[in-house]
Amino acid sequence: MTILLNNNGYGNACWAREITQLLPDMSVHVYPDIPDPMAIRYALVWDHPDGDLQRYPNLRAILSLGAGVEHLTRDPDLPNVPVIRLADPAVARDMAHHSLYWVLNFHRHYHRYATQQPQKHWQRHQASAPADFQVGVLGLGQIGQTVARTIAGNGYAVSGWDLSEKHLPQIACHHGGDALAGFLTGLDLVINCLPLTPATAGMIDDDFLARLPEGAFLVNISRGGVIDHDALLGVLDRGYLAAAALDAFETEPLPETSPLWQHDGIHITPHMSGATYARSAARIVAENIHRLERGETPYPLYDRRRGF
Repeated sequence: MTILLNNNGYGNACWAREITQLLPDMSVHVYPDIPDPMAIRYALVWDHPDGDLQRYPNLRAILSLGAGVEHLTRDPDLPNVPVIRLADPAVARDMAHHSLYWVLNFHRHYHRYATQQPQKHWQRHQASAPADFQVGVLGLGQIGQTVARTIAGNGYAVSGWDLSEKHLPQIACHHGGDALAGFLTGLDLVINCLPLTPATAGMIDDDFLARLPEGAFLVNISRGGVIDHDALLGVLDRGYLAAAALDAFETEPLPETSPLWQHDGIHITPHMSGATYARSAARIVAENIHRLERGETPYPLYDRRRGF
């Protein structure tokens, strides 16, 4: 029984080492060095070439080496086998820390102090108590829940919204389209943790942004396609939104010609909010393979109908 491994662009050596230790009875072959396509049972991949997975007739499952699966679902010839997302708590913690950084940055005006220093300008800016700074988390999956708990644990007032009903201690939870406007009202900062699906594509548009209070902040740690960037630039240009911190974009790397680079109100990071560590993530992947071998359902299983 053989595993195909392709962590395209991020290195395979550490993954091969960890998977070999955790699954010693299985052979691991790094793409494209696949001596026998018939032997492949599991594909552990990130940004794998479209169409290639059809070459393995005995493939039982595809396991993503990152939280997202768009790199798989874009493939029109994706085999009809289970697709398993990577839900590593270590990644969720990294993304929660990244989010907390921007909450602190915007709440305490560190972004403004950074512009004052080159001007040798000494001026303090009033900051409310953390309990009076309203943070909203858009999307309450594993990552969103970790983000919400982390920020609430640092004294901030946190609410959350999801398509489906959720219950989290210390978090005021909203769900469904009818509750979205009420969720956005009164927020000082909103963090997007939604997956990119047909239902969420372009969701953060003119209407969404207009429902936020004037002077609010936006943080995106999810996918760039959830945001209408033209709409975002418009509210920033008008001064309605105070600033945005963006970590993911529709096209990556972000093209040099993108107007997002030049805008004073936008803070860009190169899709680094949640690092995937092979040592912890390989355990999650290996356990899912064990589940499949026992005839059990892996977790979290990508739902092709719902798009996440």
